[in-house]
Amino acid sequence: MIIQVAPFALGARAPFTMPVWLLTLPDQSVLAYAESQLRGFLEREQETVVAWRRDYDWLQVEALPQADSLAVIKDARKDLCPS
Repeated sequence: MIIQVAPFALGARAPFTMPVWLLTLPDQSVLAYAESQLRGFLEREQETVVAWRRDYDWLQVEALPQADSLAVIKDARKDLCPS
């Protein structure tokens, strides 16, 4: 698993306001799943899935590299749980 943190500076340019998963099925078709505070939603409409996939790719490019992301997480943990 690769964890990447999106910089807070993305602000309103961040494409998602909720957790999103892209699911590749055995037949190589792709579905998208999004979760809000109230429910989960499985998106099957390919036009929407393609748009979410493009947004996900853009977000991955804008996010911090893995090593920098882990450093941000470690720093946040130190702030929350000082020794």
